[in-house]
Amino acid sequence: MYFKTFVSVAAVVAATSLPFAAHAQETHTLSPQFPDAFKTRTTTVSDVQITLPTGQSGSETKSSHGTMAWTTDTHKTADGYHGTIAIESINMTMPTLPVTVTTTPGSTTTTSSTTTSSSPTTPATADTTTTTTTTNSTTTTGPSVTLSTSAAAPVAGQASSQTPGMSPADIQQKITGMLKLIGNPELSYDAQMRPQRIDNLDALKANVKTMIMMASNAQNADKMSAILDLFLNDITPESAASFLRQSPRTRLPFGKPLALHTAVPLDGATFSLYGATLTMDGTATLDSWEDGKVAHLTMTSSAREADVHQFADTLVDAIIQKALVAINTSAPQSAPQPGGPAPVSAVAGEIDQIRPMIHKVIDNMTLRITQTCKVDVDLNDNALTQSDCATDVYGRIDPSKLMTDAQLKANPDAAAKLQAIVVSEKIHSVTTTTLVN
Repeated sequence: MYFKTFVSVAAVVAATSLPFAAHAQETHTLSPQFPDAFKTRTTTVSDVQITLPTGQSGSETKSSHGTMAWTTDTHKTADGYHGTIAIESINMTMPTLPVTVTTTPGSTTTTSSTTTSSSPTTPATADTTTTTTTTNSTTTTGPSVTLSTSAAAPVAGQASSQTPGMSPADIQQKITGMLKLIGNPELSYDAQMRPQRIDNLDALKANVKTMIMMASNAQNADKMSAILDLFLNDITPESAASFLRQSPRTRLPFGKPLALHTAVPLDGATFSLYGATLTMDGTATLDSWEDGKVAHLTMTSSAREADVHQFADTLVDAIIQKALVAINTSAPQSAPQPGGPAPVSAVAGEIDQIRPMIHKVIDNMTLRITQTCKVDVDLNDNALTQSDCATDVYGRIDPSKLMTDAQLKANPDAAAKLQAIVVSEKIHSVTTTTLVN
């Protein structure tokens, strides 16, 4: 009797548990769905808050607002897709705008130097003849214009004015125009629309270099060209595209079984610059699924702090090396020492000496990068998405960690007053991609 009762209860429990178990294991899979040819328009609206330390052991937060719009014309290829991006507009609002324009008129300066010398009239007498020579040199300087985002008081001899022609709207228009002059990036994507390379990067870099050279002093054109090459040549089509693979749209969890409210690890997204690499890990959680319509996900992204330190160390070292080469290219050299190393400029020597301190600062900092996004994906065309993202960048350093024990003990009162330095940036951005009819 007891055995029959046990079997009956077990059967009832098993029968009632089956639907629950089946429902708990139900998954959805996001498969790539893209037309063979389509044109999209993407807009991003961003609000940024940057908190910086002040000289009074406090902090100050500044905010900015910006919008950017661009179109992408995409076509299917043999192994993926090819897209051409065209910037439409860029708008920025910052507390320090409008921009102050400080102008210095051209001038001509004449400098006179007088030399007086005496010589005896004859070797046998004490009488002398005095000769005075005056040399004139003329220096002509042309007019110059300096753009400044601060409303500082004008310098004596200079005229400062809020120029109507340089209003914030005009500045935004100029920035948009400059980006258009650089050209339209052409990208190669894989079958899941993840950027693989910027195909016309060499042309884009050449346009950037031309624009900078046009604004530089013609007398220093050769040196400026060499310095620009130092920083541009090592950026490859693949490394440039790696930064574009960080957006939630390009990290959608295609092919992964997604159970409701269950976090699934994302493939790591690695970006690189000058030999420094950083991989962003992350998760995707399916919040809801509307068949044939839209999938709602929460996507996170972050980097391990040890990896951030390594990335910053390697990148700073690469930039310092390039800066040293640039300075040695453009600055006068110090006198060589017999049997010593090749001469370097005084500035380059100072930078090289503070290199260990820079690395010590980085190694003792707390560095965090995190992002959380709510993402809506059109199940009929995965190119059509909307994301609402919150990104936090946080850096903190304790000054006492940069000092030796002897330094701390030498002045304990001052050491006790040391306070942590915190720099943070919070970005809220909404990005919407729609189909262009």
